Amino acid sequence: LTSLALSPSLSGNRRTEEMAAVTDIDNPHLDPVETFSFIKLVSADGHEFFLDRRIAYECDTFRKMVEKDGFREGVTNEIKLPTITGKLLEKVIEYLYYKYKFTDSKVPIPEFPIDDDLALDLLLVANYLNLY
Repeated sequence: LTSLALSPSLSGNRRTEEMAAVTDIDNPHLDPVETFSFIKLVSADGHEFFLDRRIAYECDTFRKMVEKDGFREGVTNEIKLPTITGKLLEKVIEYLYYKYKFTDSKVPIPEFPIDDDLALDLLLVANYLNLY
């Protein structure tokens, strides 16, 4: 970063912009929460999960519910899932993070762990949410 900021080949304006970008990242007072966009997922048993919008959009069903006109979820940024328990929703969220992390990965993708007692219920939930 230092060599970038001190590079003589950069024009004056561009150098100033890049130095400002470095300063913003290094600023201890920068609040990342101000730019964080989330969706609230509510399970059948009332558990609330606040999920990064980028991760939630790994599920096309969530994306469509939030982005399409006419859906209440688009206004409230809250998706109520009355047929999915908190335990199952937590596993779905783990999978969405896994999918986000390993999409277009150049490294070998590890197997996603699923407990035997959750397998059938997760299959039904995945079908309901159109997760592939």
